[in-house]
Amino acid sequence: MKTIRILFLLLLLTGLAALGVIGGRYVRDKAALERIPALQRADFSVLKPAAAPNPETELGQALYQARMAVWQWEETGEARYDGGPADRSAEQVLTVCTLNVDALTAGLAEEMQTTLSAQAQAALRSDEVYDGDGHFREELCREAFVQALTARLAQAELFEQRRSETLSLDWRPEKATWEAREDEALRRLRSLREEQERDPDAEAEQLYQGAAAALQPVWKSYEPLEETATSGPAPNPAFFGETQDPAELAALLDCITAKRLIKGQTLVWNPELALFPGSSLRYYLDDTILVIVWQEVEAQAVGTFAEVFVADGSQLRRKISGDELFSFAFETTSEFCQNTNAVLAVGGDFYHHARECGICVYQRQICRFDPKTCDTCYITTEGDLLFSYRDQFETREQAARFLEENDVLFSVAFGPVLIDDGVDVTPERYPWGEIDDTYARSALGLLGEHHYLTMNINCGSPGSEYYYLATLRQAADAMLARGCVKAYTLDGGQTATTAFRGELINPVQFGKEKPISDVIYFATAVPEGK
Repeated sequence: MKTIRILFLLLLLTGLAALGVIGGRYVRDKAALERIPALQRADFSVLKPAAAPNPETELGQALYQARMAVWQWEETGEARYDGGPADRSAEQVLTVCTLNVDALTAGLAEEMQTTLSAQAQAALRSDEVYDGDGHFREELCREAFVQALTARLAQAELFEQRRSETLSLDWRPEKATWEAREDEALRRLRSLREEQERDPDAEAEQLYQGAAAALQPVWKSYEPLEETATSGPAPNPAFFGETQDPAELAALLDCITAKRLIKGQTLVWNPELALFPGSSLRYYLDDTILVIVWQEVEAQAVGTFAEVFVADGSQLRRKISGDELFSFAFETTSEFCQNTNAVLAVGGDFYHHARECGICVYQRQICRFDPKTCDTCYITTEGDLLFSYRDQFETREQAARFLEENDVLFSVAFGPVLIDDGVDVTPERYPWGEIDDTYARSALGLLGEHHYLTMNINCGSPGSEYYYLATLRQAADAMLARGCVKAYTLDGGQTATTAFRGELINPVQFGKEKPISDVIYFATAVPEGK
């Protein structure tokens, strides 16, 4: 019994001794943990961006400054410590604030589109806004981008994003500091730091290219001209030009305004054409009409040619004197040109010149029906040229049905037809126009969709080497040589006149421009002030 008591006492003492050791260790370890330095002595240099870049562009500088203004980190909540004197560690939630570039640039392209579309609608001509490929001009795109992004960067705090990571830290007694442990959380935070070190100029350029790629052209549209209007809108004086340098005109034709009118068609005019001695190139271009006027030697005389592209068939028009049928208020071609606001006008058929011939159509109505005397040229709402030949219609009703079926607006009656669907149909005999004699000649031709050619052949100065006139055959050959698929003879002689910008530009047979009853003219469809 005594032995048992002794053993029990020994076991008790042993247990108490063990508890004392454990308790001592606990107290010692607790004291050691209390002596662990606070995280103010932690080394977070791994999160500090490298030396500041030196942006070269204004936008790069603004982007860099915005990034740095937003960039910061803070310790969130209390640190958690663990370990003993030889194995100390801690955990700390760190929240990093950065610039959210996705949010910053969201909707940026749409904002640029709005700005540039407004500029396109305000522009007087499309090439002021678009380059030759139909894209917004580079300088305008960049200006819109800088304007939109700079406004956002000025409020960079609206585009902050926060990211929290739990960092693991180890105490480095040799450095007397806490050091972040290399793990996934640290790598994620380091990637955020690396974003701050990007080249701001390159990043701004990347953002620009992404926004610019989404932009779409917005073209201005114009209504067709009213059928019954007696004049067109006034052309913009700034868009007329005159030069003796073909390169100047070639450069103009390379702009998007011209390209949208030309639509890939082949031009008659080209820089290699030999101009008539002492003459110059004249031109006009807006969003709805392109006119090129030049002179060259034709049939040993002065050939005056005008190549015209229009956006809509309504821009090919006819004007009669006094704005009523058979008025005697005759005007010269240059006066007609001024009074109609025409870009280009040519003498018509002089329907009121003491003769009865052909089928005269004005404002869709037949006002004279004499189908046996001459060929007639009809102009449709689409700007197409259609022909009827002598004796083609026997009754007025047949002609009226033809007008309705083909949506004919007006006609000219002189002739003959020279070219029809690409075929030379020039007759050897014709009751009008003294086709076998030499006279000043005039013709209207169609080259393609909304693409026309007008021609006058007049004699040069008396005594000059170009003091000649032309036969009808020579006039037909001139139109054929220039690619007309349709061509019709207008009144020649003193009526063979071309007026551009309100001025007569060709020599006239018998030396004087005479008053006539009508002209064919081309007008802009851009409303005045637009």
